[in-house]
Amino acid sequence: MSIRAGLHRCMIVILAFWPSLCYGGKHPVPVDENSQCLDCHADHAAGDHVHAAVNLGCDSCHRVENRQDVSYVELKAAKTSVCFECHEAETSLYPHLPYASGMCTRCHNPHSSANPHLLKAKVNDVCLNCHLRKADSASSQYLPTIALTRENSMGHPYQRHPVSKFPDPLTGGEMSCVSCHMAHGGAKLHQLKMASAIPEDALNQVTETNDMCRKCHMRMWGLEGYTANKKKNKAK
Repeated sequence: MSIRAGLHRCMIVILAFWPSLCYGGKHPVPVDENSQCLDCHADHAAGDHVHAAVNLGCDSCHRVENRQDVSYVELKAAKTSVCFECHEAETSLYPHLPYASGMCTRCHNPHSSANPHLLKAKVNDVCLNCHLRKADSASSQYLPTIALTRENSMGHPYQRHPVSKFPDPLTGGEMSCVSCHMAHGGAKLHQLKMASAIPEDALNQVTETNDMCRKCHMRMWGLEGYTANKKKNKAK
């Protein structure tokens, strides 16, 4: 049997048993710790961004147990804590609920992705999957939702404010939800970024909102050093 035919047959078996494989458990064919997982799961190591753990070996996160001639492939630790075996958990005053609950795979692919940081989709697509207000949305303090316009490119925090498809004045990249919010959690309500998370010191420390807004808009208007210079002149 050729390698291609073998892989094809293997993939058919995998697809047939895919619901169980998503959560670990009984493996469709016998395997052990010496099995070459990527012979069948080559897609897990393919992509623009591959998790370093995949390159270290599947046994970085998984273990194989054989019981009564049946192979079980399971996570070494609980699903909500396996990521923190390698990634030190961040603590914050206002944590993002999925992160605090160990639901890393709500946003990240554990193996590989076409997106940076192993995100399952582009930043805003990931965020809006939960936070975009729909007709049947039931917003709560645990899952706030927002309404957007113009193909979800504008409308937050006010009607004509861009959230995508516009340049981020601070980074030069495309504006996204993480232009203003911390993904895992932060020291301010709504996981808003503060000066410590924005390049350079913020120009105005009145409130977290002014801190965020003024830093971007001062740069946009070419007044980036105005406040700082004004303070220096007063000191003289």
